[in-house]
Amino acid sequence: MEINNEAELLETLKLARTERKKVAIIGTGKHSNKSADIILTTTRMSNFEIKGAEVIAEAGSSVTKIREEALSYDLLFPSLYDGTVGGLLALNEAYPISTAYGTPYSFTQWVRIVTPVGIFKWKSLVGSKGLLGGFSQASMKLYPRPHKVVTFTKRVETQELVNLYGKIIAHNPLAFLVEYDNGFRFHVSLIEGEIESAERYEGVPVVEDNDKGSYMVKTEDLSSFIQLTDRIKPIYAYYIHGVKWSKVYTSDESELEGVEHYPSNDVPRIVGRLKLILDRWNVLV
Repeated sequence: MEINNEAELLETLKLARTERKKVAIIGTGKHSNKSADIILTTTRMSNFEIKGAEVIAEAGSSVTKIREEALSYDLLFPSLYDGTVGGLLALNEAYPISTAYGTPYSFTQWVRIVTPVGIFKWKSLVGSKGLLGGFSQASMKLYPRPHKVVTFTKRVETQELVNLYGKIIAHNPLAFLVEYDNGFRFHVSLIEGEIESAERYEGVPVVEDNDKGSYMVKTEDLSSFIQLTDRIKPIYAYYIHGVKWSKVYTSDESELEGVEHYPSNDVPRIVGRLKLILDRWNVLV
């Protein structure tokens, strides 16, 4: 079912609440496998406008189109996501360039979200994965476009990684990604500067992964990530500097006991608490 505006979305959610029907809200559907009695798509809500160093966009706006138009103004929209704005906000995913620009929550100035109990302007609901409501509109920051980015990569032992940490941070990296795969490999993207003895390539690093068998684990800094991998020896894991959550693949969740974590395809506990207030009927899935 296609939604044209937030008034329609609110009316549909209220009706579903009365009729005890389950609702899933999607954009293009590329990042969702949800099933429900009613599937709502916001792709008709696709207007956006760039004003100075911000973009004001409806939920169905294409992130790819926003990124392309921003480039025409010599500006950067700091996400590699390829869906709609609503999906971007619902997932709040981190990418390696989140080191410099943060997750969507960080570069979002305000959002409007439609819930079964009304419409709110509440940024804290970014990352709720559609379980609390559907985003209708948002204002997000744009940044000066870097004209050349070089990435340095190297497989290193633990102590070398620790020793290089301060030098890497001193370069104010756009991206600082550390992968664990029975050892460490770092990827550091810089506008200027060098990382000695490391291989180099142009562009920023990209992580190809999925949520199956993975968990989001609280890691305040590189040191806590190193300690975590040393303790549990995961199948694979990666850390993005500045995000404070790492993605860890393990076949045994009990290995994460004592560490704040949740399955990657789930949501933080706070979303569950808010659902009792905003959607106690459990309309949204």
